[in-house]
Amino acid sequence: MTADELLAHLRKSRTDLARFVEGMLRHELPYLAVPSDAVQAWQEREPQTWAMVCDWPAAHGKSVLLVPIE
Repeated sequence: MTADELLAHLRKSRTDLARFVEGMLRHELPYLAVPSDAVQAWQEREPQTWAMVCDWPAAHGKSVLLVPIE
């Protein structure tokens, strides 16, 4: 799946995951940093979409980092 295909899918979802992926791509980051509470919400609302977002960076040599929120 290309970045454009992933973003097209994410823009149709009920999440704000597209914003995180766009930031990673725009700044050419080797990782996607996401707040752990957001991950929990995405897993509850759209687990398949979250799984897709986790799989895509890994397939392109990037990582997903969970950032604990205090």
